[in-house]
Amino acid sequence: MTPKLGIIYMKPKHEPGAEVLRRHDLTVEVASRQMTELPPDIAERVASVHMPYSTPELGRLNYAAVDSEFRQISLEIIENAMRQAAELLPDAGLVVIHGSPQRFVGESQAGGEIGDYGLYIQSLRRLADTAAENGLRLMLENNRRYWTNAAGEMAWEDSAPAENFVYFAIEPDDWLQSYHDVGHENLKLCLDTAHACCTVHAVADPDERVEQFMRFLSAPEAIGHVHWNGHELFEPEGRLDKHLNVGKGTIPIEVHRKVKNLGIPLLLEHFHGEEALVEELAYIEML
Repeated sequence: MTPKLGIIYMKPKHEPGAEVLRRHDLTVEVASRQMTELPPDIAERVASVHMPYSTPELGRLNYAAVDSEFRQISLEIIENAMRQAAELLPDAGLVVIHGSPQRFVGESQAGGEIGDYGLYIQSLRRLADTAAENGLRLMLENNRRYWTNAAGEMAWEDSAPAENFVYFAIEPDDWLQSYHDVGHENLKLCLDTAHACCTVHAVADPDERVEQFMRFLSAPEAIGHVHWNGHELFEPEGRLDKHLNVGKGTIPIEVHRKVKNLGIPLLLEHFHGEEALVEELAYIEML
């Protein structure tokens, strides 16, 4: 049985029209910055909203920052986005948030470069409370390992894990531990399959890489949402975040079957045209 599916709606790159959504009975997830710009026939299909993780003025937000002023500003921006989602999109039951930066040195946010794990857990509890107060369920997404070359550029070729761009909850066990340490009834996990691939590329042996990826699916009861993408699990190009159709790339079919069988609504985090969508839906039906 094919689960209830949603799809990303993000201008200008991934923008399925209302007719496509109706034809295939799809809900959508939107970025918080787009909430006020949505056409009514799109707004009525919003089931989840991705919370902000950066702003032009501040750069990368950090709700775990050891700088208390920066941490408070980051929390307030996210909480205001939750309140706006509840007001503008009453059918959007979920809000998705990345784990916060542990070390993010090299962008503009001097106050948010360093995060603390205890503050990270404390802030997630506060955000879960705020989400609940606004009738929303908070989903903690696994972020990715960043890869940079010798010039410091995000790259797959001649690259290595970036020590200056590190998030909490990118490794599967750390992500699951975050869920247990927060211990809040209004927080569950959002699995991003592409982010998971970027992270486990640090494991050299292909079989061990698959095993490490499967760790993300080792506690299905903790997962409440999925950003479902295809990806290159074995090729070096998979070190960078990509949003391929499910079934494209080299994620083993048994992984996609496990995702399909989680028993929760799933989000296709890409849109590459209706023809590609039809092919993808047929693949999902076959799993």
